[in-house]
Amino acid sequence: MQVEEYSAPTLQEHDGARIGGGRERLRASLSRYRLYRPAIIAACVGVVLSIAGTVAVGRWENRLARTDFEGVAEAQAILVQNGVNEYVSRLTALRTRFESANDDITRSEYQTFSTRLFEAHRGMLRLAWLPRIKRKERGEYEAAAITDGVPAFRIKSYPDGTVAPESDEYYPVYFSTEAKTSPVYGLDYWSIPDHRAVLEQSRDYDMIGALRTRQNLINQNERNNAVMIGIPVYAKGTSRTTVADRRRNLSGFIVGVFDLPMLLQSVRANNPNSPALQINLLPPERVINASGVDPQRWPADPNIWSTTLRIGDADWVFQAAPAGGGLMATHNRALALYAAGIATTIFLAVYLALSSRNAQQLALANRRVLELAQTDALTGLANRAFFLEEMERINDDKNGRFTVFLLDLDRFKNVNDSLGHGAGDELLMQVAQRLRSQLRDEDVLARLGGDEFALIQAGSSDQRAAAIELAQRITKLIAEPFQIGGQRVEIGTSIGISLAPQHGRDQEHLLKKADLALYRSKSAGRSCYTMYDDAMSAELEARNTLEGDLRDAIAQCQFEVHYQPFYDAETRERRGVEALVRWRHPVKGLVPPDKFIPLAESTGLIVPLGEWIIGRVCDDATAWPDDVKVAVNLSPVQFKQSELFDVIQSALARSGLDPKRLEIEITESVLLERAAENESFIDRLKGLGISLALDDFGTGYSSLRSLTAFPFNKIKIDKSFVANLSVRDESAAVISSVVTLARGLGIQITAEGVETEEQLAQLRALGVNFAQGYLLGRPMPVEQLEQHLDIARASDETDEPAPQEEGTHETDARSAAVVALIPRSGALLSLASNG
Repeated sequence: MQVEEYSAPTLQEHDGARIGGGRERLRASLSRYRLYRPAIIAACVGVVLSIAGTVAVGRWENRLARTDFEGVAEAQAILVQNGVNEYVSRLTALRTRFESANDDITRSEYQTFSTRLFEAHRGMLRLAWLPRIKRKERGEYEAAAITDGVPAFRIKSYPDGTVAPESDEYYPVYFSTEAKTSPVYGLDYWSIPDHRAVLEQSRDYDMIGALRTRQNLINQNERNNAVMIGIPVYAKGTSRTTVADRRRNLSGFIVGVFDLPMLLQSVRANNPNSPALQINLLPPERVINASGVDPQRWPADPNIWSTTLRIGDADWVFQAAPAGGGLMATHNRALALYAAGIATTIFLAVYLALSSRNAQQLALANRRVLELAQTDALTGLANRAFFLEEMERINDDKNGRFTVFLLDLDRFKNVNDSLGHGAGDELLMQVAQRLRSQLRDEDVLARLGGDEFALIQAGSSDQRAAAIELAQRITKLIAEPFQIGGQRVEIGTSIGISLAPQHGRDQEHLLKKADLALYRSKSAGRSCYTMYDDAMSAELEARNTLEGDLRDAIAQCQFEVHYQPFYDAETRERRGVEALVRWRHPVKGLVPPDKFIPLAESTGLIVPLGEWIIGRVCDDATAWPDDVKVAVNLSPVQFKQSELFDVIQSALARSGLDPKRLEIEITESVLLERAAENESFIDRLKGLGISLALDDFGTGYSSLRSLTAFPFNKIKIDKSFVANLSVRDESAAVISSVVTLARGLGIQITAEGVETEEQLAQLRALGVNFAQGYLLGRPMPVEQLEQHLDIARASDETDEPAPQEEGTHETDARSAAVVALIPRSGALLSLASNG
């Protein structure tokens, strides 16, 4: 029993020692790995880079060999093309001999000249003269050929001797470089359909025609790569200006048949430096694959280079391949780079291993200093540097599964401004204490700076649910009142959340995405939380791209001003135009105003853009009739510009436009801020004689105070009321009330978005003064507008006054009174698309 009692604990001790020793060895291995990790990573990266560089240089050497081959092949193609051109030029010389001769060329003269012409040009199979023979001349030519020694010469349709049927004219082989006993003599090319088609085309267009001779061979053993070249010959001194002239004055054809393989061999033989290339020349009728390779001659091979050669009026495929069957590229540079890369990698890995060992000792000495440097002095929380370090540590320890929160205090600036920075510091410390109370020991809380905090929540099984639950608790806790220096302070917090690894592993990306979510929380009204989604990055990227394009557009003047006319609702007479800004993007085309105007306002780019628009509109309007006014819609951002009045006054002075023809249009939201400054600005505009219009009345903060406090000349009813005019009685009631109010104040009314005759009739019945919309006129560029104005002005000058019927004087008087009360209304520079 004692032995048993003694032996059992001994075994347990041995097992515990073995397990403990295994854990220690594992910790030691991990410690050594962390210590030498830079050296290991450098070795791996160095090997990978060496291999990648070797492969890249090898490919570069292959491309270099390919480029050399293509250069040689292209030179050979040019050489062959020149050789072919040489053959064709000699045919042209024979044609010149025929056209310049005073007397008919005899058979012996033809034989002598053609033999000398193609002496040492082995690619020529035969050269023939095809005279134009009319029906009545047939017998005469046949007898003359027999007299010249061509036995049994007859004009025939086939080489076998079939006599050609009666025809208006013939084009037989009369002279030829072949023996007089050859069956080619008398063959009528005009009776062979494909030959005739080529010859007719060369005759009508005075050009060189080319055709494969495969379909009608004189010699059945003749190669399929033989090609017939036909050149028309015209009577000496005759006109060939028109097709009719060329047909009437045709004397015949010079026809040459070439053996292309033999021609290629002859051309290359004359060049002592011809490289060792395999060359193939394919006719245009041959079916080849997409890479330009003839599968019947050469299989698909990436080493084959091809182009086209012009023979007559047809393109033939020229192919070239290395004579050795492949591109032989050496890889000496690649091997040298690989050896150098491996040697450098070994040196760097050893150096980093030694440096890591030394750095470990230094790190232990500096750890205390780092701890002090990683703490926020005010709140005692971790600072940004420690927070980023903890993100990396948790990323390693928790398999990359954690949640990042960014918190920004709402209305914190108000506390600083009202109670002082000391109260703000006290508030930050109390916020830090409340946040600590909601976190676990493994969570990380840090102050990044100012009133911005960050925390890491790690180790949650249901990551998203845990993040939402913590965000709700923090939002509720921070919303509770604080006591700062005996004062009750209420603030809130906006929170942005990103999840790792769902939203990435990189620290910068996670913080950036949490910041995007935080921005969304602030935009949503603050005191809330938002979880990041991919749409936020897409929106930011699109916004940044559009902002960059917008800056370039302003610098490069890519904007245009289009103008939409508006008319008297009663008489349909033009009273003015409304100007609309358009952005003509060089890639995207016309960008809608609602896509770039809000961005221009938020970035401040609306100020230079608005200044350019004011100047352009004033410059354009000086060329128009005096009864056309121009109006510019000012953005609320522009109203905050102190130089705005000087910009407008300068544009008027520079263009010479009468201020009475300019109308400034604003929305009522402008009047809610800086009321005193805005009232002074409007008074200065009115002092110049500029009209004032209130845009989008009834859609925002419309009030009677705005109409009575500011001297508006016009009210514009938003198109949403006009669109619902026929379907909602409320719209008609609103418009009727606005008209009644405006009449009492001496203000005129313009209705936007009129698209149907029914809407126009209802607006006219309600007493609206002016109407504008697609029914009456669409926006148009300034050039089209000026044409429209010229036409309208000419119509006004030439139209005779219509005779009036009895009983209409009262109506005309009333219309005249209405017109007299209407000021010269103007164009509105709309920052959104109008109908």
